[in-house]
Amino acid sequence: MSDRLATLILSAAFSAVLTSPAHSQAAPVKNWADFHRAMAACWTVPPGTEGSVIAYRFGLDKTGAIRGKPLTTARRLTGDRDAQRHYEEAASAALSHCFPIAVTPSFGAILGESPIYLRFVNTAPTAAYQINNNVTVFAPQ
Repeated sequence: MSDRLATLILSAAFSAVLTSPAHSQAAPVKNWADFHRAMAACWTVPPGTEGSVIAYRFGLDKTGAIRGKPLTTARRLTGDRDAQRHYEEAASAALSHCFPIAVTPSFGAILGESPIYLRFVNTAPTAAYQINNNVTVFAPQ
């Protein structure tokens, strides 16, 4: 397969992920633990990116939809340029794919009042600040 064809196929795959509707959920998210599990299920970690981290701050409305554009608050990208690009694209795709997220009315009321601090971390899990709207998702080991 030529490099050009491989690039076109990869671009089409990422485009499909970035433009696909939010995933279907078994049940609405009712608390922060459910929210964490939902975020972990949305993220696919690209190979060759061990040690990478990207963090976002964003708001959600009471229906679970993102308000505005997520702000990238931190990033540490490892690997070659392609690996770094794939890591950023995978994190962005997780946000695009996960939201809007189905939430219960009571959890939606909490979301409407809280900025979300979400980190995607490709390291071995460590102690992390996991209180309410501070959510750290570690890569599966």
